[in-house]
Amino acid sequence: MTKRLLLLPLLISLLLSTQLIHAGTDSLVLFQPMPCPVQFPAGSLVECGTVTVPQDRAHPEERSVALAVAIFRAGRADAASDPLIYLDGGPGSRTLDAYALGMNSLLSAINRTRDVIIFDYRGMGYSDPALTCPESIGAPDDSWITACRDRYQAQGVDVTDFTTRDNAADAADIIRALGYEQYNIWGGSYGSSVAMTLLRDHPENIRAALVTALQPPQGDLQASIPVDLQDTIAAISELCAADAACSAAFPGDLIDELAVIVERLDDNPLSITVLGEEVEFKGSDLLLGLGELLKDETKIPIVPGLIATLYASQYDQIETYANALSTPPDPLRPIGAWYSMRCTDSILLTSPEAFNAALEQLNPAFRAAYAAANADQRSECEIWGARVPTEADPQPAITDVPVLIMSGALDPYSSQAWLDSTLATLPNGYGFLVPYHAHYVVGNRCVDRMLTDFINDPTVAPDGTCIEAIGALPFVTE
Repeated sequence: MTKRLLLLPLLISLLLSTQLIHAGTDSLVLFQPMPCPVQFPAGSLVECGTVTVPQDRAHPEERSVALAVAIFRAGRADAASDPLIYLDGGPGSRTLDAYALGMNSLLSAINRTRDVIIFDYRGMGYSDPALTCPESIGAPDDSWITACRDRYQAQGVDVTDFTTRDNAADAADIIRALGYEQYNIWGGSYGSSVAMTLLRDHPENIRAALVTALQPPQGDLQASIPVDLQDTIAAISELCAADAACSAAFPGDLIDELAVIVERLDDNPLSITVLGEEVEFKGSDLLLGLGELLKDETKIPIVPGLIATLYASQYDQIETYANALSTPPDPLRPIGAWYSMRCTDSILLTSPEAFNAALEQLNPAFRAAYAAANADQRSECEIWGARVPTEADPQPAITDVPVLIMSGALDPYSSQAWLDSTLATLPNGYGFLVPYHAHYVVGNRCVDRMLTDFINDPTVAPDGTCIEAIGALPFVTE
């Protein structure tokens, strides 16, 4: 009672400049206009501020989280009244910073007809608190995880309140705080997990949804990644075999050759310099790095040649690729938020039995790398104290909201099985696999047009004719 009385003068003073909206928990969701924390491109019709939401919606009277929000106005009298809120990937992206140089092709197209809203997830970027862990820089072991967790606990921050389900609820609260009645969503990669969770938990007022690089809550991401990467490399091997120039230059089976390379490097690791430090590079490092490399479909044409070169024990390119895929230590990286989100919705969600079953589907040379990575991640999640998943976490979205899903046919972080299981509970859902594309499908003209058309009128079934004309990039054979 005392706390509420002390807050009353503050709330009254905010009424002139702040929108107050009751959330479903009977707590107040606040939008406070503020100067933009980053410099957006000249000419942007952008308004910034924070939306204050409960840290724990089960106890809304306790701590709160301030979400950094930017609203890009369409700037036209006949703009649609329903905005689109963008759900970023990662998790770990500083969304407002990422768009300081401008929107991507899809958001730019959508912003011509309606407002576009972006925000930093709780625990990230300019949202407060941001779960950064500078203790990790230079740490010789994982004791930094305990130190970082304990620091937040001492501040009253419960790291179990920073999950994908919380991010989805935050998006719904942002819309309410801004006063929109209906809205649209787009989520890609990790953002697709948030989007599907939002459609499951808070479908009210969502007019239409775009989903790219699908990772649904019912998809067993931790167990699927190893198998999906192997399937992607096998598919590239088949494409190479069907291409006259590629098959002549690289006649070997890519999976078989990669297995030999991984075993060699595990037995005799290389010493390379990455970001100025000498490190040991094993076969497991190569395997895990290939997953990151293959997110980008423009790298697919080099894969047969890269594997053939390494198979011939020519390792000169490894240091170049290792540096390209590495990022320098960053004290502002929200690694704590990553643990809180991915531990609950993925790593701890996968049972040991399910993970071992996935390992059995792999080439024997690949199993040790993924087994070790999974064991390390589970241990780190337990040290961090991430929320243990419940039966509600992996449930699919069941809704009649119109949804368009587009994923790359060669995405090592998604699968046909996920697309099928997701569409099974979406009576107004449509799904397409984009040929010769990997994790990033936005930017392709056909894809952008289909997604934009769907937002403009989600009552019309998407016309996927243009997908049939998407061709493969030529393999690099010299």
